[in-house]
Amino acid sequence: MRYGKQQQLPLLELEHFESVTGQGLQARRGQKTCQMGRRDWLAQGAHSKTIVHVAAMDAGFSEVWVSEGELVGRIVLRDDIRPQARPVLDELRRAGLQTIVLTGDRRATAAHLQSQLHLDQIRAELKPEQKVAEIRSLTAQGQRVAMVGDGVNAAPRLAAANIGVAMGARGSDAALEQADVVLMHDRLENFLAAFRLSQRARRIIRQNLFFSLGTVLVLVCFALLGKIPLTVGVVGHEGSTVLVVMNSLRLLVEPKRFGAGTATR
Repeated sequence: MRYGKQQQLPLLELEHFESVTGQGLQARRGQKTCQMGRRDWLAQGAHSKTIVHVAAMDAGFSEVWVSEGELVGRIVLRDDIRPQARPVLDELRRAGLQTIVLTGDRRATAAHLQSQLHLDQIRAELKPEQKVAEIRSLTAQGQRVAMVGDGVNAAPRLAAANIGVAMGARGSDAALEQADVVLMHDRLENFLAAFRLSQRARRIIRQNLFFSLGTVLVLVCFALLGKIPLTVGVVGHEGSTVLVVMNSLRLLVEPKRFGAGTATR
């Protein structure tokens, strides 16, 4: 769209727009049907012989097929991996997390992605409902799943996972609505920051429970034995509350260590 506007190309008027889940888009322009989407979907129509005889793309590339009336063609896209993706995944693996990619791309493209990023598992050529089924299968096995996505089709998967993580800047409204955590600025390293922050927060919560419950238990025991006056008991109880608050404020220390741009709800 941006390139077309720069070239001052006229916009085409389309009618009866339809999004076919997991396949592509179609609409009508005058008396002709326009389609854009997966190879196997367009191959079911009038251009099946043409599409079948065109060789598939090499690993590292994706294709989107388009057709209008008697015309058919394809758009070739190069899949560039973000520079920060490999270090983030390596760090998550060292932290004990298993990395799985669910994609609708061809197996060759998925295998290329796995070799470049050293992913634990990759499951290719999946339709949206199959991706949801994969996540539910993992949760049914007792595994805790964090799903990262940004598109409209990602919303059901975000809802099915234990923790839904949406990419904030490019994420669709549906994905942002279903997510538990939103990564601002589309920075993958913010997921690692959120994971580390959650680990530290859990440790501090456990410490606070130990401090508060331990103090109350000690004060109750001494009170039952008549060893402390009421004033000391009140001061000890309120002091433990102050200690818990001060301990929690440690999460604000060294914010750069965990990164910025992560929102939770």
